[in-house]
Amino acid sequence: MSFSPKKWYLFVLLASTVRMVHAQNEFISANASSNAAKAALATDGDPATGWSPGDVSQDQYLLLTLQTPGDVDRLQIVADGLPTASLKAVFVTYDPMNPGNAVTYTITGKKPLTLRFPPQYGAHVKLVFKAGTFIIREVHVGYAEAVIRSADTLAAKPWLNAQLPVEQRVNSLLAVMTPAQKMELLREGWGIPGIPSLGIPAMNKVEAIHGFSYGSGATIFPQSIALGATWDKALVEKVAMTIGEETVSAHTVEAWSPVLDVAQDPRWGRCEETYGEDPVLVSEIGGAWIKGYQSKGLIVTPKHFAVHGAVMGGRDSHDIGLSEREIREIHLVPFRHVIETYHCQSIMMAYSDFEGVPVAKSKELLKGILRDEWGFDGYIVSDCGALGNMTSRKHYTAKDVVEAANEALAAGIATNCGDTYNNPAVIAAAQNGGIDMENLDYTCRTLLRVMFRNGFFEHNPMRPLDWHKIYPGWNSPEHKAIAREAAREAIVLLKNEGNLLPLAGGGNGSAGGDNGATIAVIGPGADDLQPGDYTPKLQPGQLVSVLSGIRQAAGEKTKVLHEKGCAFTGDGHFDPQPALDVAAKADVVVMVLGDCSTSEAIQGVTKTSGENNDYSSLILPGNQERLLEAVCATGKPVVLVLQSGRPYNLSYAAEHCKAILVNWLPGQEGGPALADVLFGAYNPAGRLPMTFPRSVSQLPLYYNFKTSGRRYDYVDMSFHPLYPFGYGLSYTRFSYAGLTTLQHADGTVSVKVTVTNTGSLKGDEVAQLYVTDMYASVKTRVMELKDFQRINLAPGESKEIAFTLTPYQLSLLNDNMDRVVEAGDFRIMVGGCSPSFVAGDRIKNSVGYASASDGLVSTLNYTAAYKADFALTPGLTRKDEETGKNMVAVSVENTGNLTDAGQVTLYVNGAEEGDVRHFELVPGVSKTIWFPVGETGTFTATFATKYRVVSKNYSF
Repeated sequence: MSFSPKKWYLFVLLASTVRMVHAQNEFISANASSNAAKAALATDGDPATGWSPGDVSQDQYLLLTLQTPGDVDRLQIVADGLPTASLKAVFVTYDPMNPGNAVTYTITGKKPLTLRFPPQYGAHVKLVFKAGTFIIREVHVGYAEAVIRSADTLAAKPWLNAQLPVEQRVNSLLAVMTPAQKMELLREGWGIPGIPSLGIPAMNKVEAIHGFSYGSGATIFPQSIALGATWDKALVEKVAMTIGEETVSAHTVEAWSPVLDVAQDPRWGRCEETYGEDPVLVSEIGGAWIKGYQSKGLIVTPKHFAVHGAVMGGRDSHDIGLSEREIREIHLVPFRHVIETYHCQSIMMAYSDFEGVPVAKSKELLKGILRDEWGFDGYIVSDCGALGNMTSRKHYTAKDVVEAANEALAAGIATNCGDTYNNPAVIAAAQNGGIDMENLDYTCRTLLRVMFRNGFFEHNPMRPLDWHKIYPGWNSPEHKAIAREAAREAIVLLKNEGNLLPLAGGGNGSAGGDNGATIAVIGPGADDLQPGDYTPKLQPGQLVSVLSGIRQAAGEKTKVLHEKGCAFTGDGHFDPQPALDVAAKADVVVMVLGDCSTSEAIQGVTKTSGENNDYSSLILPGNQERLLEAVCATGKPVVLVLQSGRPYNLSYAAEHCKAILVNWLPGQEGGPALADVLFGAYNPAGRLPMTFPRSVSQLPLYYNFKTSGRRYDYVDMSFHPLYPFGYGLSYTRFSYAGLTTLQHADGTVSVKVTVTNTGSLKGDEVAQLYVTDMYASVKTRVMELKDFQRINLAPGESKEIAFTLTPYQLSLLNDNMDRVVEAGDFRIMVGGCSPSFVAGDRIKNSVGYASASDGLVSTLNYTAAYKADFALTPGLTRKDEETGKNMVAVSVENTGNLTDAGQVTLYVNGAEEGDVRHFELVPGVSKTIWFPVGETGTFTATFATKYRVVSKNYSF
């Protein structure tokens, strides 16, 4: 529905003042602690029906979801046998999982009971009763005075006038908000609750890294690490568009997704949420997800900004303490890419540190780099509990929650997931002057701008989520097909000795044919598909396991046997004999082993992957390794299917299994997808997004390392990994020919190569472009991924692939931390995996491919040099309309030929004043930077960058 401005003036959004609505129009769902199936009878408008908890001895609750969120100020309860003393508490909340404080109410009447209380905004009402025998016949809800969008209202409340400029609307709204209302604006409870009395709308959010994860019934796609393994930007964009469609269907507008952390330790439980260990892979796959999701008019919140993936010992949120060089070379790259390319409107800060300062208070990161350098103009979301972590709970950088709130507001963190901005002490401090109002206003502005820009004040699509409803389009046949496609593309074939795969025994025209094979499917994951963390409550039968997929795909003559063998975890009693008996009857054994990582709705399981579930050894958990060894000892050919959210130590499997497939955490269609690959209906082409080590003792281990000052190998182990980044086999073969490089006048380099399918089956190849900077003023990485393409080729078909390298992609941070391109030799390499190398002296000279079937190498003598050069010009003065402060300006222009970042500092009469300001400029572009000054009268302002100083006299 849409309205013209004239019609909107006359439209009444909420047409009455205090009102009492009738039952079936008031609530969209009802739930209860017991006898939940009858809970809706308390809201059906029929006083002859009702809900009773039954004969129970514990306190009970009735949870009702409002049809219209708002400022609730009264309830009516029609009940039988309910003494007033039996009503223990009433909550009005936006967050049913964390209802907050109970309202203080007065009771009048008996039948019905009427409860009155100060207006409390919410989307849910929770009634808590003492144990007893009673029946709740009907519940009605009343609202406080509503916002009426009439012409008179728009005159009195101009921020509701969509014809006014955004900044004018923001200013007029902030001018009337109380400090408590400003703190309420920043409170988080399954999104932004909003303030209906001011017309500020709610903003629903969801976690959606591999599907809409709230409620139950949405399509479950492969976990992020699997999407990274596809190396397919177009597919990931399609997956995200589909998730976006299901988000829109649920009346939600924002996803706290995707995860753009660069995962550098496989022990870290959150590897599964990432796209891998390389910043370019994470940038491109994460960017594709954002492009797809935003195409549905939705808001993304990429996370966790920043340096969250480099964790000490693989332990979640334990910091290593990286240098600015390492942070800028690796961990900021994906965030910079998506902010500048896709203009994300929200971002989530991390639990981690930035150069020793908790991100929750880092103005250097959250204002200097994010806003000043990259031009971010959205709002910042706190990771849950991150603001409170600055107190003695974790970091000891704030003595109490008020100090923590002030530090977070100074950094501009707008949405508080956790317990700080909504703390009563912080709200009291805001009212009595203990919170910096300038920082609070600044932070509120960042959120309000986004809400106004997106038209949420006029046309808010949000509705309270019904956690028990399957929304239109969820898990449709079309969406299931996309989930299966993504799961198939993610599967990585690591070993296929003797071309064991594809297996015989498949029906429906599979490559293996149906010749009566017997297949034993063994392992804890065989009939227990693991979808990964941030998975919604499962619908019955929603996950199709590997066992089910094999049985569905097997031909009529194929016999499929099954034995679990052991649990995912636990090192207690272990009896492999039933599994060995099944293996003895089979022609081939498919073993499904790996992680336990599933929906939070599943209780009583020990998870080995996912948030805050880090795993130290990388040996298959519990008795799984023992089971693998016992089955392999039978001599039967074993196909290992690794169902995991991270790399594992597969050293034994690499020696003793005939074939290895990595299925990752494949989403609901993982079983059929795996069967497609096993029986040859689909040719695998996934590539590893993370390095697989030989042992946990090699860690940290990633492909894009820097040269050593001594030896590389251990005394007792090779430096080389078991399986390198970018690795993956196929049922067909490919070769590379005709690699050419050409430097153009603008500094770009064209790279072309021809790829041919030399095998007998149609298949995908992932052509990967790597660069090695041979000699530089600083140490550079042995190799770096720069781009990639996934292509499909028929047998005998050839295709020319073209890449373009920009000067920025060839640049480095020199010894002065300036971004430059240095003339000299670059090794340009294109192949189906990352290049190999000899771990010794002259290592860069050894980087390359053993044969044309793997890839080709060319040396480019790059003849140009690039760098930025920043000119300073003192500017004008003005008075800031928001703060009333005097302002002076300096113009910075990049007169060089390369994009770079810098900083400018203001000195007033020789003394440094205000914050250091950051900037990033492309060649030929200038930017005006304004500084507040406290001086009046005549003074000298000096502006200084790393290499320039200019001064000017000003007078106020």
